[in-house]
Amino acid sequence: MDSDNKSAWTEADIMHIPQSVRKDVSGYRANVEKYVRGETNPVLFRGYRVPMGIYEQRKSGDFMVRIRIGAGVVLSGQLERISELSKKFGDGVLHVTTRQDIQIHEVAIENTPDVLEGLLAAGLTARGGGGNTVRNVTACPRAGVCAEEVFDVLPHSMATAEFLLQDAGSFNLPRKYKIVFSGCSSDCALASVADVGFFAHIRDGRKGFSVYAGGGLGPNATVGVKIEDFIEAGEIFEVAEAVKQLFDKHGDRANRSRARLRYVLGRVGEEEFVKLYRAEREALKASGLTFEVPEIRDGIEASAGDEDQGSLPAPHRNVTADKVDGRFTVRLRLTHGDVSADDLAKIADIARRYGVGAVRTTQKQDLLISDVGGSDVEKVIAELKGLSSDVSGDSLPKIVACTGAATCKLGLCLSRGLSDAISTKLGETEMSPEGIDEIIRISGCPNSCGHHYVATIGFQGRVKRVDGRLMPCYDVFAEARMHEGDSQLAERVGYVPARRIPEMVAEALKTGKTNKEQLRELAAKYGDLSAVEVTEDYYRDYGAKEAFSLAGRGPGECGASVMDVGRVDIDQAADAIKTAKEAAGALRRSEALYSAIIASSRALMIVYGLESKKDREVFAAFSEHLIGPGWVKKSSQDIIDAAVEWRMGDRESIGDMLSQVEELADRVAELFRSLDARLKFRISPIEQVAGADEGDKTHKVDLLGVACPLNFVKAKLALEKVDVGEVLEVLLDDGEPVQNVPDSFAGQGHEVVAIDKVDDHFAVKVRRKQ
Repeated sequence: MDSDNKSAWTEADIMHIPQSVRKDVSGYRANVEKYVRGETNPVLFRGYRVPMGIYEQRKSGDFMVRIRIGAGVVLSGQLERISELSKKFGDGVLHVTTRQDIQIHEVAIENTPDVLEGLLAAGLTARGGGGNTVRNVTACPRAGVCAEEVFDVLPHSMATAEFLLQDAGSFNLPRKYKIVFSGCSSDCALASVADVGFFAHIRDGRKGFSVYAGGGLGPNATVGVKIEDFIEAGEIFEVAEAVKQLFDKHGDRANRSRARLRYVLGRVGEEEFVKLYRAEREALKASGLTFEVPEIRDGIEASAGDEDQGSLPAPHRNVTADKVDGRFTVRLRLTHGDVSADDLAKIADIARRYGVGAVRTTQKQDLLISDVGGSDVEKVIAELKGLSSDVSGDSLPKIVACTGAATCKLGLCLSRGLSDAISTKLGETEMSPEGIDEIIRISGCPNSCGHHYVATIGFQGRVKRVDGRLMPCYDVFAEARMHEGDSQLAERVGYVPARRIPEMVAEALKTGKTNKEQLRELAAKYGDLSAVEVTEDYYRDYGAKEAFSLAGRGPGECGASVMDVGRVDIDQAADAIKTAKEAAGALRRSEALYSAIIASSRALMIVYGLESKKDREVFAAFSEHLIGPGWVKKSSQDIIDAAVEWRMGDRESIGDMLSQVEELADRVAELFRSLDARLKFRISPIEQVAGADEGDKTHKVDLLGVACPLNFVKAKLALEKVDVGEVLEVLLDDGEPVQNVPDSFAGQGHEVVAIDKVDDHFAVKVRRKQ
């Protein structure tokens, strides 16, 4: 009999979508229609759609929609909506990611507005699902029902996302920003390797967290460093915002491959990193948070029920006891994280009838139905057997694999094909129970979407040239450990051709759990091709009919943003200058220099929200926004005028202006690199505009009566709110305040314009320089 004494979860219990995000979604359709009509630059549109959660897949014309599943909890009704949208607009197969999101694949770009609007109507969004944004805030997959947790972190995870998503700056960071909440030190949520990881603790009866930052997977994988020993639960917003601002100011926007927060940590070192964080947090303490602080909705707990729900009649490998007696969680083992739309709708209905009307997504790409009464567990398992695919996975180790080169533009190898081959081989192999409990993680490239760095057995796709031909291979990783304060990334122990990996894994798991030295020996054994016949199969990836190649691989879109538009123009200008230097004749040199001038002039138009297509419009905007305010030299106008005259036929050549054009392009690139999340320059104008001393826009902050060092903290915060080049007037008391604050500003590279005595206090004018 279905349990009817549990309170079903509603939208009030899960992540709330901020009004600003709703507004962004409502404006998406008009931008898509403009793009479809050919009225929008494709690069500009990519920078817009990717932060909306829309990715182009490897097959041209197909797009993926990545849906944020806050803390990994999704209601039955929402799953049914996702199922409907996938069947109507996608390929009818949903994918659960290693960050608890759900993806709809093979959507035509003109249908993406219908998908986003359909999701929004169900209380879901894809906003921030991609790009240089605050990504899905994840949590322990069994948060709220796990018997080992310190307390339920679901409310904190959801509230943190709600807070950060209000800020437009959260969608234009140097790179992606990932936050994780772990309910205990065991770290099944992988908080140790997040940009910010929160670990639940209770101190003196108060709920709170220790905090780690600067972690991350992918190239240069890093375990985070501790930045807070203990904060109270209500401080999570301030901490997350402080790290975000640190990232915004110090992340490397010019080099996407080194733009993640962990590179800031690596560049400045742990001690300085913590100092930078503390400075940001002190500034926030002084000013208060800019956006509304959401309620942390405690009380989203498992139902205790009004009657005895019964004990589990028989042990099941995929059933775990919840912390409430007589209630259980049933795990659905998904192959590759995939589930058909029809099956997903059935799962949603099962969760509604036997659970609390919600399903959880996991970092292992599985689904969980929690809060099931003991007497209902067998019924749930029986109904799950009616799905079109087997979700029991009783006899094989769990394999986590990214989508790989099948759909991802960054993918080198077909990681799913390898996963299938390993499963087939293990199905033919007699394994010990310990071997079955192992988790294998596969990434098709170094970006670690399959989380191979946190695996006991991990594989990372690579390519090796053998006898002049490309061969798909994998680096082998071993012996990761995840635990608060004692985490260790997996170590690379060798590489093996893709074709030999299933056999290697089978040998490794025959006797039980693996260890690093065992895998090192096996990698050496199976990586040695000298004693085997290298057949044609070695040059074909698993799941491929053709010989291995890198065809279809290209730049990925996970970091796409509006910054890409400017970057394209800056690269184009540099290439044109190089061509001009090598050009033999005056005409070819002039053509190349003109291309460099127009590209440099166009590169920063995105800062001002402009998309000028005609050259004369670009030049006019550049003169108004860059030359006029002094961001570039006034002499740049001579370059623009000469370019127009040459284009109109009124000037024979501009080939003699190479050095001036190169100087202009360098200055534009410098300005571009200085942009922050709000597209403001963090360097000063290169020239003072005539009359600027009298006409400067001056801001004022009254700090009379505020003692050191708080007066400088407040003054520094006020200066950060003005644009570079503008002046802040600070009113300070005589004595220590006027002696210390100006020196502190000068020490940080700002210009102290004046210190004037006014009655019994001082007016200090500071120009922001960076």
